[in-house]
Amino acid sequence: MSKSAFLLLIMWVVLIKISSAQNTLSYAAGNKNNETVSSLKTDPVFNFNAFSCDYALEKITKEMAGGHLFGDVIAKKMFLLDKKYTSEEANSPGNPQTITVIQKPEIYNAVKHIDKALKKSVRKGELSAESATYTLNKVLDVALSILTLDTRSFETAISTAKSDSEKMDLFTKRVNLIY
Repeated sequence: MSKSAFLLLIMWVVLIKISSAQNTLSYAAGNKNNETVSSLKTDPVFNFNAFSCDYALEKITKEMAGGHLFGDVIAKKMFLLDKKYTSEEANSPGNPQTITVIQKPEIYNAVKHIDKALKKSVRKGELSAESATYTLNKVLDVALSILTLDTRSFETAISTAKSDSEKMDLFTKRVNLIY
């Protein structure tokens, strides 16, 4: 009996040591993985299925779109942005006043702020008109393409952006449109 008890005690000690060694190994490996992940942390990239809005732009006349500092194409896209993102609804039955409802206000307001910031930069001479046109064109393409998609995480990223330049980078560098 004492031999079997002694063998059980030795097996129990060996099993405890093995499991302890495994826990130590997993703990050490877990720390290395956490350090690697935190040192390689990058901002998320958003992938959206997109479509070309050229067919819709052809139907918009210059009189409808008006003028824009960056040209007729940008003016047409801004008109299309306003047309698609905003709608007028009756305030109450019988009341002639209407309320402007904005779909996805985070995206719409971000585009409007970017437009204003780019115009200001061009007027001050900080940015060329060509590069501002390219940037605003990219921002408008993204905004027009993602209207009907699920963009909750993208809207959260917009709301956490602190400046207009961060919002521009978000639209131009962290969004991939898949045509």
